[in-house]
Amino acid sequence: MAAIGSLDDLLLFYTLERVLFNRMVGTIQKDPYSVKRVMALWLSLEELGYHDLIRTIQSFDDKTIAALFEEGLYCLDRIQPNAAYPIGSDDTPVFVSLFDEPMNRNFFILNREFMFKRVTHTMETVCNRIFGDTAALEVGESSQVDSPGQDGDTVRQSMLNPDATEFVPELTPEDTRTMFLTFSIGQPLSRKEIIDFFTIKWGDVVQDVVIEQTRTGHMPLHGRVIFRTALVIPLVLNGQAKAKFMVNRKHLWARVYKPRRRGRTARN
Repeated sequence: MAAIGSLDDLLLFYTLERVLFNRMVGTIQKDPYSVKRVMALWLSLEELGYHDLIRTIQSFDDKTIAALFEEGLYCLDRIQPNAAYPIGSDDTPVFVSLFDEPMNRNFFILNREFMFKRVTHTMETVCNRIFGDTAALEVGESSQVDSPGQDGDTVRQSMLNPDATEFVPELTPEDTRTMFLTFSIGQPLSRKEIIDFFTIKWGDVVQDVVIEQTRTGHMPLHGRVIFRTALVIPLVLNGQAKAKFMVNRKHLWARVYKPRRRGRTARN
């Protein structure tokens, strides 16, 4: 991805976001500051692997966008530092029209601290720079509001990685980034199938996959997936203790990995 240097570069990069902001404020007539906050939430979710979220939202009619906006406000309310929502207290699905497997409000309650930091950072580094009080900034208006002294690499790193230490695998214990996988009897998944599945859904998040090594004539029943960051795990679980997926017409169950004395495994 090209480095973003000046504010004009930033505005060009976020052209679609600016179009959607103007539509929500001008046509749908939502409060500009609230729209800015919801846009920061959506952009943060995109960074977590929900790709093309803004493009998908922009393709909807005004009524649907207005409903998604209200859901975004609910989610933002649940990540505030003083929010009084016990974990597991609200499993209401959100953004149903956006995802094949919608998340629920518990996701935001469970990940309150991280999501608050992420959204706040996106607000400061992106939304406050490209959105004005009543409309998105236009290319050419940057001379008065551009932030001097930031080169492209610095800006891009700042926008995409506010908590860099959480995304460096060698700085995070492997067990904290691992999920235990279970297959149906007689229907194991290959290492490639597992990597492809998680990559398609959440992007380049897999560091490695370990499949149970079995005796000749026996099929594996379980394995482990090691992610590049532990932050992927709540996305997979979506507020549940165990997640169930269908991969190439075969069942896959995933849960948090609990370290114990390991048996024989193979990376095949």
